[in-house]
Amino acid sequence: MPSLTPQRSGARAAVAPTPCALCGGSGYRLVHDMGWRRILRCAGCRLIRAEPLPSLAEKAEIETQGYTDETAFPEVRDFFANCHRNFVEDPVIREMRRHLGRLESATGGPGSLLDIGAGTGILMHLARERGWRARGIDICSLTAEKAAREFGVEIVVAPIEEHRFGESFDAITMLDVLEHVVDPLATLRRAYDLLRPGGAIAIAVPNQRCLLTSLVGLYARLHGPRANELLFRLYVPPHLHYFTPPTLRRMVELAKFRILEFRQGAVYLGRYRMPLAMRVPLELVLAAGAAVGMNARLAVLAVKD
Repeated sequence: MPSLTPQRSGARAAVAPTPCALCGGSGYRLVHDMGWRRILRCAGCRLIRAEPLPSLAEKAEIETQGYTDETAFPEVRDFFANCHRNFVEDPVIREMRRHLGRLESATGGPGSLLDIGAGTGILMHLARERGWRARGIDICSLTAEKAAREFGVEIVVAPIEEHRFGESFDAITMLDVLEHVVDPLATLRRAYDLLRPGGAIAIAVPNQRCLLTSLVGLYARLHGPRANELLFRLYVPPHLHYFTPPTLRRMVELAKFRILEFRQGAVYLGRYRMPLAMRVPLELVLAAGAAVGMNARLAVLAVKD
């Protein structure tokens, strides 16, 4: 990544070469300067994103690194440790099942499903168990290979914007995907085109307006010790866009979806290895955030009329 000159947080950043994915604006405010990348907030719509944005080839490399590098993203490695054929039923798995249940309620029952950002294939496996005809697409070939080994599912390795499926779908899932893509509105519009009329989509992303993110941001602005290490945990390289409830709602509606449910949810820390001295404060902050409406997750259920 190119080196970027540190700037004072909150100062107007230089005009970014890529317009805002939500409003098309080019004016930004600096949220954090991490040296190798900056985190910017659009001055018009307040969508937050990373700068610079990677090319498609760079993006594929970053996503692959998250699964292969032993030191790059330990959280990713811990999270996916339970995504195999002998998986343990935990809150993450149960939440996937709930997403599928909501899709079934919205569409009238299992039908054809496309999992965008299918990753390890575990959601496709859960969907097939419920009677869905599941297909998947991802840009990471290593996870597609693992999905075939563990669950016998086939994942197309290609950008969603470029692949032609030759069919429309009753439902689409995009769980922890929208924050990864270079142009999230274009991806949502592509998903809209792939749905049949009356079809439904389930979306889940991290909530930028959660209490933990707010506290870490304040700590970084006060130049606390090891602040950049904490920022790296929040703004990991695969994540390019960061959504609040207003920006996510606006983007989904701009893609022509009609929102049925918009809710917040908790993050499950049980999959992550961390010392008790770190886990307890995190659990307390996350619980406090849930109590004041600043939870760590956002989820949307929407339909194509």
